[in-house]
Amino acid sequence: MKRKKHQRTHRVALAGAAGLALACTGAAGLAVAAGGPGHGHGQGSTRPTASATTGDACDGTLSYTQLDTSAAASTNTRHVAVADLDGDGTQDVVAANLDDNSVTVLLGQGDGTFATGTTYAVGTHPYQTAVADFDGDGSLDLATADFGGAQVSVLLNDAVGGFGAASALDVGEAPRALATGDLDGDGNADLVVAEQGPSAVRVLLGNGDGTFDDQGDTSTGSQPHGIVVADFDGDGAADVATASVGSDGVSVLLGDGAGALGTATDYATASRLYSLTQGDFDGDGTTDLATVSNGSNTLDVLLGEGDGTFGTAAAYTTPGLPVAVAAGDLDGDGASDILVSSLKGNSVTLFQGSGDGALTQLAELSATGAYDAAAADLDGDGVRDIAVANSTGGQVDVFKGACS
Repeated sequence: MKRKKHQRTHRVALAGAAGLALACTGAAGLAVAAGGPGHGHGQGSTRPTASATTGDACDGTLSYTQLDTSAAASTNTRHVAVADLDGDGTQDVVAANLDDNSVTVLLGQGDGTFATGTTYAVGTHPYQTAVADFDGDGSLDLATADFGGAQVSVLLNDAVGGFGAASALDVGEAPRALATGDLDGDGNADLVVAEQGPSAVRVLLGNGDGTFDDQGDTSTGSQPHGIVVADFDGDGAADVATASVGSDGVSVLLGDGAGALGTATDYATASRLYSLTQGDFDGDGTTDLATVSNGSNTLDVLLGEGDGTFGTAAAYTTPGLPVAVAAGDLDGDGASDILVSSLKGNSVTLFQGSGDGALTQLAELSATGAYDAAAADLDGDGVRDIAVANSTGGQVDVFKGACS
């Protein structure tokens, strides 16, 4: 494997696609995030491999090969989050299962495979999962946006990768996505929820013991389907952005550092936005946004100016019906790359970020049933792998990354 030797291992907590919050250990510069139907592949079947030539940290070919064995989750798996849930230094996966109202925790075995999953009941139709330490015990906990139940479910970690019964937090109608961050600067993990019904963002301030104080709603774009937390204006306070299916745009709400959000500023994009992620796609040190439109089959990227404003969206064509977008530095060059999961395209498309903000398509992975994807080093070889939510198969498919 041809790699430069400037990488180092460290622990980071990141907000990802469509509100996904992640905590993971990986190579320097790792940013992980994420956001439909298909079938699983049996033993002995042919595995697709996609390759693309890259440079910098991978001085050769970055390739992905689907593993023969998929990890069983449950029915209609819609979302994946990656984190070290049991503290053993290997990456684990949480899968949100829409139809049977559950999440499945898959503990990693360090080689890209997983132990048999444990499934936990949550509210009705969980669409998204967020991962953070909500009770301050040093272990990562879970929260889900329960679209059909007007609630958020919180599951606290037992410190070895198991979880207690879910506690329910009432929120507005049809919570479609959620993200975590410290909105009031008290050092505790808070939650923000994209509520499709009232077209609002609900702020839940964490108390540091696994409970939350409800701060109410702030209006955003019509029917938000994605949400992220980041500091867009460089003032040290967490801000929020949403992507909306009803108003065809991205809305930015700047935080005041005390837990309140300002009036939304809207940025035009293509129609019917289904997911949102944040990263540094042009390598300038400021946060950018990326969203996907299943109305026009495009990936739209808005480059941040560093002052809370964003430039005009640049559109890139994707396979049919993109439903999720995620960010991660796949090639280790310091610029965030993008993963787009396409339902009709039966694929995960990889776009490479660059120093000028332009994206280049790296590869298109054949991934039937891809409803969401997340990038992380699942086998400890220093190359990021890709975990895919296979919604029809009710499983997580893994594409092993290699640099040669």
